[in-house]
Amino acid sequence: MTSSHILERSVKSLPLKWYYDDKHHTKEVSKIWSKEWFYACHENALKEPLSYITVNIDNFNVVVLRDKNNSLVAYINTCRHRGSILCKEKQGKLKSNLLTCPYHQWAYNASDGRLIKTTSIIDPKNFKKSDHSLVKVKMKVWHGLIFLNFNNKAKWDLKKVFVDYSSAFNKLNVEDYEVGHVWSKTINCNWKIFWENYSECLHCPNLHPELSDLVPLYGRRLVDIKDDPQWKKFINEKDPKFQGGLKNGAETWSMDGSAQGHKTKYLEDQKDFPGYIYMTTWPSMFLAIFTDHIRTVRILPLGNETTEVTAEWLFTSKTINDKNYKMKSVVDFSVTVMEQDGEACELNQKGVHNPSIKSGVLMPEEYEIKKFHDWLKRKI
Repeated sequence: MTSSHILERSVKSLPLKWYYDDKHHTKEVSKIWSKEWFYACHENALKEPLSYITVNIDNFNVVVLRDKNNSLVAYINTCRHRGSILCKEKQGKLKSNLLTCPYHQWAYNASDGRLIKTTSIIDPKNFKKSDHSLVKVKMKVWHGLIFLNFNNKAKWDLKKVFVDYSSAFNKLNVEDYEVGHVWSKTINCNWKIFWENYSECLHCPNLHPELSDLVPLYGRRLVDIKDDPQWKKFINEKDPKFQGGLKNGAETWSMDGSAQGHKTKYLEDQKDFPGYIYMTTWPSMFLAIFTDHIRTVRILPLGNETTEVTAEWLFTSKTINDKNYKMKSVVDFSVTVMEQDGEACELNQKGVHNPSIKSGVLMPEEYEIKKFHDWLKRKI
């Protein structure tokens, strides 16, 4: 990050109606969510054959499953009879390699989506089962992370998918990590508001006292040392509030800052590893790399003023099998931060309904929000 990223002038934010207007929300679903890669889960969340999860984006629902042959596949979660949903739960396990509609019991092969049987006395002569297969959703499994795309012509381009990327990720063998914990919360805000909150730290000292203590730079309302126009004056200061990274003595994001002996050697050997690395892919996910774990955070719109936020904590097998490792310390710290963010986002959403104000304003430190807004405008 360089000081050139700082906004030299204040600029208008997005129109406030974009955060609640139904027509605009429909446009975003059509232009962005229906065409961009979005995150589902780590593949080890579907470790057992016949296990499945369902994912909601607005009024669309997708079922992602591992079939009896251990292959991963995704379908629009809709029966081809009259449109009933097939899998009702957020996650579960099929009784067999069939997806059976809970309404009229049409049954589909879970491996390829072929319609196997209906419950009508006879199939009409003009009815062909082959014409009524489930609709597949394009899938990319990348380092164990499952991404989906409603556009079956979409190509996976890593440089375009991730707007913030670290090559350190390639060395971690994340496909071998285990899912230790999953947390999900529905927040009453537009999905863009969550991303905006993630992209700045002007709110950190006020809303995140625990995080501001762990990462002293955040307590200065900065995400990078060069966000301070006077940063060169402090270049020789050793205090983390001027150099970035975790506070002295801390090793990871946890309640006491301890990694409990589970440090990733590759990360620790990097001279510039600050204790955390962020990777961002709009519109649906960011992940944070720490020395003892990785946390993915998935952001999905359930409506124009409702967002589902889901976090996964990923650990190496060695860490997750250590009976003395206190996973709760890691989970509780991040949940505290995300709960605080959720409350802030809901406050933000309540205030955008103001007929006398057309837009807000971005200040110099909110350059990442400007970057997000520019991306959004190009897409729609």
